[in-house]
Amino acid sequence: MNYVFDLDLAGVAGIIKKEGYTCVALQLPEGLKDSGVDISNRLALDADCEVIILGDPCYGACDLADFEALGLGCDALFHFGHSRIFKNARLPVHYIAVKIPRDPLPLLKENLDQLPRRVGLVTTIQHVHLLDEIKKVIEESGRSVAVGSALGRIAYPGQVLGCSFSTAKDVADDVEGFLFVGTGNFHPLGVALSTGKKVFALDMERGELRDMSDVSEPILRRRFAAITRAQDAQSFGILIGEKEGQRRLGLAKKVRGMLEEKGRSGYFIALREINPDVLLPFRGLDAFVNTACPRITIDDTARYKKPVLTPVELEIALGIRDWEDYAMDEIV
Repeated sequence: MNYVFDLDLAGVAGIIKKEGYTCVALQLPEGLKDSGVDISNRLALDADCEVIILGDPCYGACDLADFEALGLGCDALFHFGHSRIFKNARLPVHYIAVKIPRDPLPLLKENLDQLPRRVGLVTTIQHVHLLDEIKKVIEESGRSVAVGSALGRIAYPGQVLGCSFSTAKDVADDVEGFLFVGTGNFHPLGVALSTGKKVFALDMERGELRDMSDVSEPILRRRFAAITRAQDAQSFGILIGEKEGQRRLGLAKKVRGMLEEKGRSGYFIALREINPDVLLPFRGLDAFVNTACPRITIDDTARYKKPVLTPVELEIALGIRDWEDYAMDEIV
């Protein structure tokens, strides 16, 4: 079988046999679900066990399906593609690395001259294993490289999550700018907004080094427009994530307190999946504040009929914070 990702399925089968599991659950990220049947077949054959693929969306380790796996009678859960953020679970959980087998060094060497002299290096879990090589190449060009320590829910030095950029902030004062290694715009955008530094994204999928200044400015304009639309809103839905790693009930209560102090009303709405369709029935509300995964607010801005703000953006809309103090919402 050929996978776009590098998976050690022989190692997974070895764990199953060693531990004597007879039924296991697989929790796969969205990009790996189309290989789920092949993975299930391979493990069932090699480890002689029952395999259940958990089909609900999974966007991170914050969405750990240990409760669901236990309810299905599984002995263990194999969670692919994310690093551990929970110390405890309801049954044994094995976090399986998913590496993207692309060599970033040729693209990096072609673009070294665009990087600042003092570079902060960050990436996602899929590329953490490449950081030492990347660091060495950058340093050989005469530049200094800083890699932030693993803090909070971050598992590895230099790793960033969609909800935490602590490794970038850890070294922000020591660098002129950052190099993000990975795909997409959200993570490097978060680094830029959380540190105030210039960020370059080395995108192996697109084959380019991207200056995030060209991306962040249009996104910030859209966020400013959403905040402006919400300034006159009187009633807000306060979205609470039901996923364990996204459930910030204390923050939701704080948000309601801010609203009430400003003469507005806030209503708690608990949801497992937050998307434009599930908010449509709440026609009587003027706007929403999202206390669940921060990516929900930023990624799907254009799809929501009514403004959906982060707690930081609500502070700006209510006049508690200035726009110049805009910051990414993070879960620490």
